[in-house]
Amino acid sequence: MVMIYLFLLVLLLIAAAIIGGLVFASRKLPKFMFIALIFTLVAVPVVSFKMYERRLMLSVVPDALDVSAIAYSKEESWGFGPGGNEAGIRLYPLPEHVSKEIEARRIDFFNTMPPNTDQNERGWRGRYTNWEETPIKTEGYWDSGNKRLDIYDYICAYGFCIDIEPEIVSQSNEIVNAPGNYYAYGRIGVIVVSPRHNLVLYFYKG
Repeated sequence: MVMIYLFLLVLLLIAAAIIGGLVFASRKLPKFMFIALIFTLVAVPVVSFKMYERRLMLSVVPDALDVSAIAYSKEESWGFGPGGNEAGIRLYPLPEHVSKEIEARRIDFFNTMPPNTDQNERGWRGRYTNWEETPIKTEGYWDSGNKRLDIYDYICAYGFCIDIEPEIVSQSNEIVNAPGNYYAYGRIGVIVVSPRHNLVLYFYKG
């Protein structure tokens, strides 16, 4: 999320500088041309930001899962830099043909996934090891004790929390506690693949 905000800030600063120059030169431009240029300069940063945001959100999912859309996202950031915190959850539709392959091959599907071709550009995003079948083992990442896992125990463990729609919480809790799904811990989050629900969950704290 911090990278998204920084990218947006850069775009806004560039747009502001260009608009300032156009305002200065507007006395020599026809009114319709000036309005068209202003509209373009506003639209281009917005579209560029949305494309960058979508690409960044998809980058945490391995390419082998063939995910191309985001069904739900709720994320928040508090501060920037080393002292900042962030928390979030995303749901991605899992294509049915991938779900069927996972159901047929089970954990072998994940142990033999090819690496992402653009991994150097992604950094840590989209790289996972030690895939396991659910229910999730907490491994010290959850503040859950011995009770049934609740995604809030993971997302809010650092004291920074978000309000997630109850139906999303209920479905996510069912997935992380039930057998037949597969998960792995990443650098700042956990990814869970549910072939039964045709869903990929990614939730994080940082």
